[in-house]
Amino acid sequence: MEHWIAISLLLGFLSLDATAVGQFMLSRPIAVGALVGLLTGHPEVGLLVGALVELIWIGEVPVGSHLPADLLILAGVATALAGELVQGGAPPEAAMTFAIGTAIPLAILSTELEGLLRRLHVRWAHFAQRMAGSGHFGTFDGVNTFVLLGLFLKGLLTAAASLFIAHLVGKLFRLLPDRAVDGLYYAHWLLLALGCSAAIDLMVEKKTSPFLVLSIVTALTAAFFQIPGVWMVSGALLAGFILTLIYAGKGETA
Repeated sequence: MEHWIAISLLLGFLSLDATAVGQFMLSRPIAVGALVGLLTGHPEVGLLVGALVELIWIGEVPVGSHLPADLLILAGVATALAGELVQGGAPPEAAMTFAIGTAIPLAILSTELEGLLRRLHVRWAHFAQRMAGSGHFGTFDGVNTFVLLGLFLKGLLTAAASLFIAHLVGKLFRLLPDRAVDGLYYAHWLLLALGCSAAIDLMVEKKTSPFLVLSIVTALTAAFFQIPGVWMVSGALLAGFILTLIYAGKGETA
């Protein structure tokens, strides 16, 4: 797999963004997919894979002790594998479906490793507290640095191993009959429908379904009247702001 080391380093650094440093949302699938796609020379594939993963798992965020599937590994590995398959002549939709299916168990395994690492972090926190009780307050800085280094190495090594495994599994794609490839092609659209349903369900749960209706009306209006997109987006943002004020006035949280 091309750019294997570069992708591993990128995913290692981005793994710090999830909970440890910054939290600039660069570890979300849509950002990871776009960055890995840009690195591998397939930005459109990366953006599509990232958006699809983001849609399906849009409600999964690492809050407290909850550890969802490692979406960083899922989006990054799936994008890299999909780009490799597309470069080899595979249909993009079938390649993306195969890549996501390959990356899901790797993402689950990465989550299990994350749980083990967090339990180790608890031990380090207790050690720092004991040292602070003895007057060695500088221990906190050392433990914090060590934990950050451990998180980076976990992300780096997990990404490297996952990319290597995905590359090996990707060779099986070329052995698939045409009917199986056609099935993967149609499964792509089923995954897209699943992602849309997950987003709609979250909107209904959060009582923001009017924004979904607004986005559909905006797209249809722009297509029918051939209005420049920037003006339609501006109008949609203004309407969304007005709807938010209406919800706030009724005591609802938009």
